[in-house]
Amino acid sequence: MGAPARSWVKRGVAALAVLLGLALLVAAPGIGAVAKGVVLTVLALLGGVAAYREFPAFEPLGRVSWRLPPQPARTCAITFDDGPCPDTPRVLEVLDRNRVKATFFVLAANARRHPEVLRAIAAGGHTVAIHGVTHRKVHHDSQDAVERELTAAIAELTALGVPPARLYRPPHGAKSPAVLRAAHRLECQPWAWSRGIWDTDRPPPATLVDRATRFARSRMVLLLHDGRGDEPAPDITPMLAALPGIIERLRADGFAFSTLDRA
Repeated sequence: MGAPARSWVKRGVAALAVLLGLALLVAAPGIGAVAKGVVLTVLALLGGVAAYREFPAFEPLGRVSWRLPPQPARTCAITFDDGPCPDTPRVLEVLDRNRVKATFFVLAANARRHPEVLRAIAAGGHTVAIHGVTHRKVHHDSQDAVERELTAAIAELTALGVPPARLYRPPHGAKSPAVLRAAHRLECQPWAWSRGIWDTDRPPPATLVDRATRFARSRMVLLLHDGRGDEPAPDITPMLAALPGIIERLRADGFAFSTLDRA
């Protein structure tokens, strides 16, 4: 629900094209039942591969978490990717003022630039989790390469004084069997999200508040960003302006807030 309209239009057109193709195939008089079954099987497999690549939360074996476990009350989690950055302390001020704890999937290279901010995140009672060393996608890497990336990120964050929680969100949420095997070997739980609000596009704050809160569902995991990939000084002003409104509206709707490791 958090994606901009252009994303939903793109997905809708693709889905309609697939449905039209399937309808034409089923109705075609000159194709036998066996041939139709083979084509449908191939299309289903291709669709599954496409969904696996395009939707971070889609994982048939359930190895990727994307929403909170069942809760007695309406609960959601706010997560931040790509930080820390020079403006992350302003994010912490908003969270502290509103008594909200969040989960930060940090990049070790950015933490190296701002070690004092990394430590402030942990000191504020928030959860520091792993996003990688840099924002380079790793889903085409071998398992050994992903393990080296994860091990390096963990070691660097620990050396900076903040051993991270064993929660891992690969850059862009891009996964592969090798990524998931590497995470399992290092006892890191892969995490996606249930609602991204595309704040890195920097739309007006009111748009971000609406994307984050319309049709809000209990157990949802919100994806925001206190960084922008490997940029040393990203502009996160729209998200910062929207964050108080997101929290206020969700709380007014009866939501409590949790970190991913404490849900």
